[in-house]
Amino acid sequence: MHFLMRKLTALICLFTLAACGQPAAPAGEAPATGAAQSDGSVLLGSTQNMPDWLLVLRTTEGGTVHFNQRTITRQNGLADIWLQVRYGHPQAWDASDESTERVVRYDVERMHYRFNCAEETFVIVERQIMGSGEQVIARDEPQQIYRATPASGVARQMLPVACRGS
Repeated sequence: MHFLMRKLTALICLFTLAACGQPAAPAGEAPATGAAQSDGSVLLGSTQNMPDWLLVLRTTEGGTVHFNQRTITRQNGLADIWLQVRYGHPQAWDASDESTERVVRYDVERMHYRFNCAEETFVIVERQIMGSGEQVIARDEPQQIYRATPASGVARQMLPVACRGS
């Protein structure tokens, strides 16, 4: 269990510190349904004709982070959103239990973030390790401790997207 908590902490640090964010639209293209703001951010209009997963940023290891705009829910000052990380190289997940040692290799992970919009804090509600065909092969529900949203990183990028309007 201690190993998993250390691994989760390292993963959170990776996402919050690896913010070498890139615009969601490729260079030279305007967002299809968004409106550019003076601070460089983009407000999404209707999501009706948009793909499920939208690029948020590229990691320093060659991976990408996406969010699914159809998963955003807002209620009582809380906003939920799912992110998907496509790693630049295979990752290892310790799926061992009391009776079996097992390590799972994967390239894609999904995370359910919950933001307290007023306090600008967040928690990761659930992590899903994805196998082929987008099948969930492992799942983790970390301890629900809200953390301050750092000045940069994935959580900072997603806070306004998830909380807009709440």
